[in-house]
Amino acid sequence: MQHLSNELLQQASANDLEHVSTPCSRDLTLFCPACSQPGINVFLSGNESLDDWKYTWSFVMDRNFKAKHLYPIKPFDEVWLSNGLGFMVGKDRYKTHLAEAADTLEKLSCNNHQAVNQANAAQHKLESTGIGRVACAQYGCCVPHSMVDFQKGERQMNMDYTLCEAAQHNMEGITRAVTLHDINCQYNKHFHVQHLHGHQDSCYVQYV
Repeated sequence: MQHLSNELLQQASANDLEHVSTPCSRDLTLFCPACSQPGINVFLSGNESLDDWKYTWSFVMDRNFKAKHLYPIKPFDEVWLSNGLGFMVGKDRYKTHLAEAADTLEKLSCNNHQAVNQANAAQHKLESTGIGRVACAQYGCCVPHSMVDFQKGERQMNMDYTLCEAAQHNMEGITRAVTLHDINCQYNKHFHVQHLHGHQDSCYVQYV
């Protein structure tokens, strides 16, 4: 296999490379082949419509607080190899969003969730206190260009951005998406979504 790869690389001339287009946002990734994607694995016929419930997407929103990153000693030496071309969002537009979004101190109306508590705690030595993402709820495939860094734990503004980016990926014409999040009774203050487990009994009546 390695021999074949080397042979193919040797056969590729400089002229061939001139016709390779510059990759755009999320171009270096693949997504779940089972999720309905118009023009990729969904082709309508007759009176079919993408408004049908069977084309509904299911997103799961989650975070990882162990993926921390310290401030670099020499930030100008940092090199971005694929800024915004993979699963992580492009840094410039994301920074603009964070600068413009309102940051409010969240008050818990449910159990003592780590995600909300860390959002209210400053960690000055860390450039990133974790990462958040949106993935396909059926198979766990991360949605391209929908993974973000946290600055103070999981804040509303972080997850708003990742959800909006996920909803722009191959969803043109699809009108429904179910969003699953383990702290939806807090996040749902601004987004109407579906709820899961791990909360006070009063949360179930409102969000299940």
